[in-house]
Amino acid sequence: MVKTQGVVHFSLPVTDLERSAKFYSELLGMKIIQKAPRMVFLKCGDDYFILAKDTPVKYESLEKTPVHHAFKVKAEDFEPAVEFLKQNGVKIFHTEDRRDGVFWGRQAYFLDPDGNKLEIHDPQGMGVSVD
Repeated sequence: MVKTQGVVHFSLPVTDLERSAKFYSELLGMKIIQKAPRMVFLKCGDDYFILAKDTPVKYESLEKTPVHHAFKVKAEDFEPAVEFLKQNGVKIFHTEDRRDGVFWGRQAYFLDPDGNKLEIHDPQGMGVSVD
């Protein structure tokens, strides 16, 4: 068995690197750490992810697919973040304060410019024991 230690990064497919870099840096507050011809490397808290120039995966329903990427926000930043996104033309298509399942807390779902489903999450606990 491979004993993984964590996640180094994940990648999202995007069609327009500049547009997506602007969305993730200016609206979601991530730091651009490097640009390459087909990738933009970003830092989010202590984590990293990559915008990769490619054709995004298409789903029957972008809003209903379970495939998404969640980003943590502080409890006091959740509501202002939702309002900021709305004021900047981002449609929030689902919010909830989950008290079942694995990840509990307030969640707001929206799409990036390429239709990647994203979530901001105010983590308030776990619904399972993780040891």
